[in-house]
Amino acid sequence: MSEGLRLRMEFRVCELPLVRALVEEAALRARLTAPARAAFGQAAVEIATDAAARGADPGVVELRLREGELRCEVRYGGAVLPAGLPEGRGPRLAESLLAGIGAAARIDVHDTPGGTSVTLSAPLPVPPPAPVRTTPARALPAR
Repeated sequence: MSEGLRLRMEFRVCELPLVRALVEEAALRARLTAPARAAFGQAAVEIATDAAARGADPGVVELRLREGELRCEVRYGGAVLPAGLPEGRGPRLAESLLAGIGAAARIDVHDTPGGTSVTLSAPLPVPPPAPVRTTPARALPAR
């Protein structure tokens, strides 16, 4: 899978199940393990649900592959939040879910001029090495 934008979608609260399905599909295509896909999808929905609870309608979700990671960015308007993790159940639960994926998975929260941006990142699995092709040994001609 090449790097770059995979999906950009505006969403409303009624579309949260679709957000989860699309995030999990992107995680499947990125070859995350089944537990990592489920955790990443649930973390994304927790952030999107938190955005909807803040009255940020519509929110925007973007999925991309970048620098060996699957990234899910959720942007929403509304009040600018203090530095660090915003208050609310969503970000705390998302952080806990990502911790189960591994040490390299993380959540980053940034204030933007239009509100808040939350990015979830999970490392892509290392692809297995390509099999080494060998040619069968040939018998030397008789002299």
